[in-house]
Amino acid sequence: MNLYITTILLLEEAPSNSILQTVLGVFVTVGIVSICVYYVLRYLESVYVKYKGKPYYVHCYPILKKLPSHLQLFLDENAFYKILDKKQKKYFAHRAAKFIERTRFVGRDGLVIDDFMRMQVTIMVTQLTFGMRHYQLGYLYTIILYPSSFYSILNKTENLGEFNPRSKALALSWKHFQKGNLHQDKGKSLGIHEITHAIHYNSIKNNDISSEIFYDTFLLLEKHLGSVELRKKIVDTKILREYAYTDKFEFIAVLVEVFMESPMKLKNEFPDIYYYVSRMLNFRYFESNSNQLN
Repeated sequence: MNLYITTILLLEEAPSNSILQTVLGVFVTVGIVSICVYYVLRYLESVYVKYKGKPYYVHCYPILKKLPSHLQLFLDENAFYKILDKKQKKYFAHRAAKFIERTRFVGRDGLVIDDFMRMQVTIMVTQLTFGMRHYQLGYLYTIILYPSSFYSILNKTENLGEFNPRSKALALSWKHFQKGNLHQDKGKSLGIHEITHAIHYNSIKNNDISSEIFYDTFLLLEKHLGSVELRKKIVDTKILREYAYTDKFEFIAVLVEVFMESPMKLKNEFPDIYYYVSRMLNFRYFESNSNQLN
């Protein structure tokens, strides 16, 4: 009798277990196949980048975010935003909205951060990463603004700007950021300089396609700059300020300043270097809108 009951129970449980095993098997199979497909596509895109110098695509958003109207006003006044076409403007606004959403802004030494300050920094970060598919920097979540120069506990020096990857924070002197933003600082741009450091660090620590393009192209640029004649020409033209020669990180930060501030000048004098920088950032908006930049 007990054997009969046990047999009946096993027969009743068998279909249930079989269905569960089938479902689990399907999920595991789909998961493994998805992972394989991802890495195959990732490899193929790396090959594509090697020959084309750019990713398959940059912009793809299920839902486009919009900035509140009082913040959109600041965007409408921006010179770079104005040269974009209608679709690009929507993408730019979406990315600006995402940055505002995920970034904490902190004022120090009595500085009260308003919408204007928040948007000026947001626009600059969005512009510098606009050619990148992976535009959200994993090592930048906090923007700290000081009224002017500040003492860095990290470096034990008086600074105008500082990127701290450990704290995932970027500290800036608002006074000097705005001078560069308004082109009042002899071609220097504190914001572009420090944000480039954040992008550079992000490219070293991450392996997404945008980081791969930035870092690998940077290595190619380093090799290109191995020419003694080219290095001498760069120094003689004084297209880069002396601070660029501090180390390779400062060199690329200053170079991106020049690329963003005087793109046509860099392209005319050093077309190869211009190409490398535009490829690093996948930033080709100046080329298609050169007439509006002159």
